[in-house]
Amino acid sequence: MDFFDLHCDTVVQLMKSGQDLAASAGHVSFSKAAGLRRWGQVFALFIHDNQAGDAYGCYCRERDFFQSILRKYPEKILQCRTPDDMEDAFASGKCAAILSVENGSALEGRLDRLQELAQDGVKLLTLTWFGENELGYGSAEGGALKPFGRQVVEALPEYGIIPDISHLSDEGVSDVFSLYSGPVLASHSNARKITGHCRNLTDRQIQEISRRGGLIGVNLYTDFLLGPREVDSMDAVYRHVNHFLELGAGQALSFGTDFDGSIPIREVADLSHIPALYHYLLQKGIDEKILQGIFFENARRFWLRTL
Repeated sequence: MDFFDLHCDTVVQLMKSGQDLAASAGHVSFSKAAGLRRWGQVFALFIHDNQAGDAYGCYCRERDFFQSILRKYPEKILQCRTPDDMEDAFASGKCAAILSVENGSALEGRLDRLQELAQDGVKLLTLTWFGENELGYGSAEGGALKPFGRQVVEALPEYGIIPDISHLSDEGVSDVFSLYSGPVLASHSNARKITGHCRNLTDRQIQEISRRGGLIGVNLYTDFLLGPREVDSMDAVYRHVNHFLELGAGQALSFGTDFDGSIPIREVADLSHIPALYHYLLQKGIDEKILQGIFFENARRFWLRTL
């Protein structure tokens, strides 16, 4: 089967563990992807909120590590900067890798660093993590975008970088919608109506992302999938997917697994279990064409339009 994932923290996991993408003990590896025919993966360079004073340095170290993976495995993975890159990767059986930055603190308040991110092939910027940074406030803090955050959002189209509102406060999300007219991503967020976590999206946010032709990645992290008395199972994924479909967001839906950055549900413990999730949702009655869109085609079409 084919699979496109909008978010994993594998770069950081590999750096910390000293393991290798070929056969990592983590959630994502080439060996765990063996059951996938075409595989697209957005790799996040993650900067923790506690990296004040070294956020840009953290970005550089993770970028260099990601590039070392590309050099080591040119026959297995290709960084995609253009639509042709992505189609070439799929045609040659390689992982189609897209680079993102999770936490705009990587800029350390300097707008000119967007140029460097663009040169490095970054295509997606998660504006905040949970807390406060130079751009604004995460979902755990609450608050509107700061002046620098507004500057960044307005400048992103010039650099071919798309804003990612996962982790951003509700007030910040509203600011992004008013400042940025193009498609917006929520790379790894679920439905707040189903699980009332501040990291999840309101129905209004879901519908606006869908209206703009953006993407929403269903997150497999238990905290964002499960309520306090819910059973840890694939049914939690079904409930969120079904709610997105009821809101008419089927063509905006994808997966943002949060692999290697979270604790996923037990039945989808790593990338090798994705085919089982597909078949489970098929058995629950979701149309096969819709599922093919969610698992692969929606994201593929989006990136062909926007890379």
